[in-house]
Amino acid sequence: MPDTVRCDVCGRLFSSRHLNSHKRLSHGGNTAGPIAENPKNDQDAMRRIVDLFGGLSKENKKNVLYRLTVPPATP
Repeated sequence: MPDTVRCDVCGRLFSSRHLNSHKRLSHGGNTAGPIAENPKNDQDAMRRIVDLFGGLSKENKKNVLYRLTVPPATP
């Protein structure tokens, strides 16, 4: 019987039988299987961020750029 597992990308719950398909279809990008492992260094992390940014819609790109340029709120 399949287990209930959490997607490590979006955090939603899925049957273990369907998790790989969910990742491929919802979060696949340029990967053909499970999501790539964590970046080894800052250069790899920045490359991954740029790849993800390139896949966003124009509206979401504007939103990300805005969020990166606005100073964080002080508590």
